[in-house]
Amino acid sequence: MFTKPSKVALACAGIFAAITVVHAQTNSEFNPVVVSASRFEQSTIDVPALVEVITKEQIKESGVISIPEALSQIGNLNVRNLNGGQLGVGATVDMRGFGASAQDNTLILVDGQRMNPIDSGSVRWESIPMNSIERIEILNGSGSVQYGDKAVGGVINIITRSDRVSAPSISVTAGSFGTAIASGNYGKKFNDTKFDVNFSASNSEGWRDNGQASQGVANVGLTHYLNKIDKVFLNSSFNSQSYGTPGGVLGEVGQGNPRATKWNNVGDKTVTNGSNHLIGIVKSIDSQSLFEVDFNYRDSGATQYTPNLSAKTTNYDKWSYNLNPRLKKSWQDLGESVFGFDYSQAMGSFVTNTGNIQKANLINQSYYLTHRVPLSRQLDLLGGFRRQTQDAAAYDLVSGASRNANKEQSANASDIALNYKYGPSDMNKVFVRTNNSYRFANIDEYWGWDPVTYDRVFSGILSPQKNTTLELGGDWLLTGNQKFGASVYQMNSSNEIRYDHATGININSADIRRYGVTANADLLLAKNWTMSPKINLQSAKYTAGSFDGKSVALVPKVTSSIGLAYKPKSHTTYTTYLNYVGSQYYEGDESNTKNKVPSFATVDLSATYKYGSWESALRLKNIFDKRYANYGGYGFVHLAPGNNYGNSYYYYPADPRAIFITTRYTFK
Repeated sequence: MFTKPSKVALACAGIFAAITVVHAQTNSEFNPVVVSASRFEQSTIDVPALVEVITKEQIKESGVISIPEALSQIGNLNVRNLNGGQLGVGATVDMRGFGASAQDNTLILVDGQRMNPIDSGSVRWESIPMNSIERIEILNGSGSVQYGDKAVGGVINIITRSDRVSAPSISVTAGSFGTAIASGNYGKKFNDTKFDVNFSASNSEGWRDNGQASQGVANVGLTHYLNKIDKVFLNSSFNSQSYGTPGGVLGEVGQGNPRATKWNNVGDKTVTNGSNHLIGIVKSIDSQSLFEVDFNYRDSGATQYTPNLSAKTTNYDKWSYNLNPRLKKSWQDLGESVFGFDYSQAMGSFVTNTGNIQKANLINQSYYLTHRVPLSRQLDLLGGFRRQTQDAAAYDLVSGASRNANKEQSANASDIALNYKYGPSDMNKVFVRTNNSYRFANIDEYWGWDPVTYDRVFSGILSPQKNTTLELGGDWLLTGNQKFGASVYQMNSSNEIRYDHATGININSADIRRYGVTANADLLLAKNWTMSPKINLQSAKYTAGSFDGKSVALVPKVTSSIGLAYKPKSHTTYTTYLNYVGSQYYEGDESNTKNKVPSFATVDLSATYKYGSWESALRLKNIFDKRYANYGGYGFVHLAPGNNYGNSYYYYPADPRAIFITTRYTFK
């Protein structure tokens, strides 16, 4: 059962409970067009899932300066960051309570292209210029039929491509901890060809010692329109990043010196360069059929410097390419189908200065089919199926001894749902959905980690993780074009891929059950005043094995947020966000016998003002200077120089109060 919720959670729940669903007039903003649910454009009212959209305007008005910050503050998603800092370096998103393996169960896309790396590293957020974002689509729940591997807890699709030509602009941000950001964009249409360029460069000294970060990205896109529907597009981006890793602080949250670098992390640094290239075609076959295909190539090369370890440098090289053809076919009264095939190859290698080598190659092939059957004008039956086959080959060389492993495995995803639309213009919906999803192990999950030698331990290629989810939810349009959405779910996991602290290797764990409630609303309180409360109640517990009945670590029972916006004039906006994250067990405490990472609440304020071609934003982050952490652990760690090892609490502190000022000029 859920533990007693906090006062913040009760306040949000009280707001939702007071809402009464009534008829309202059509609001075009209530059901925006999204592509995440089917890989083709459709209205959210036709999607049997809880879908949220963070708009470009919300991002500007909130004053956030990174994508992870937008997902946390505006989207009420549980975002963790082991590096800290204002630029979101290394941030991971947890949807539906996966704890330490969250980054492997939430799929991150940019314009439908995978951003999750093939190892357990974090998404390269810096490779996406903030000023290029048109909207962010958040699909709560599995998207494995549409996208395959890792789309278990949810899908986040960051949309940057648009047929609209954006006015050229340039912006500068300056703020606390030596943070400076410069960005700009330029767009132009020449007859039937549109050209876009976006760039961003940022630097921060960081609040913690060795917490500095600098990064940059340049993105160039071309779109040639053959007619109103058909088009060919190309996109290339180049990114670089350098950041320090201060490490954890020994002790429970609040103990020790949160600014200090852990002694064996002094001088640690990672330098990365990467590129991404995309080419695609949209072609109408006839009035009932639309064909799309895209080819994406991505590479990344990084060097990690760890002067206090025996492996003083490690070179990480990764590349992947994906080919994704798909066809949408309308059968008129019999509904519509989407057929697709996904093919990808990927390689990742890790080479240390001591001569150790870990290397893996992946080949993935998938085919999938989804179909919508209109049972009536208001009721749709939707179903889908995907089968993915992965051929994995791993090579391991440690201290002159080598081992090889090869394994071909398959996993299936399925989805069936009923979606009922009703009310004026069918603006309300209720859905019930059951699906099966999966994820394959990351290539570095073939290896464990020896806490004494800090060397990798080869443990073989794990079986795919499998999840089954049952979900009920809906969206409702309220009085005055206000809206409310909610879903309740239960997810059962088998063979879940997790790290075993007792053995130091990755395993297919005992069964885990998750259940929860997610709800959000957009409310008009009074003239010029709007409020956006959101709440997520969740539980994740083992249902078998030695930890049967115990909670999964790093899964707070409650996350909630309340956004309040005041627009006294069309050119002025004031916003406030209150975000709350409940207490959670430290990572490594599977027996639930240790103390918990404390709950925390933060308050952020921003003000934006437009005057002619100029726009300025003032943002105050964590105004009450709350000292907190959203990631902590308990386990066997290196306590001091020499061979002093032992069990200890540790945590990664978040940044304190900060202030930022952004000025943007748009060329007319």
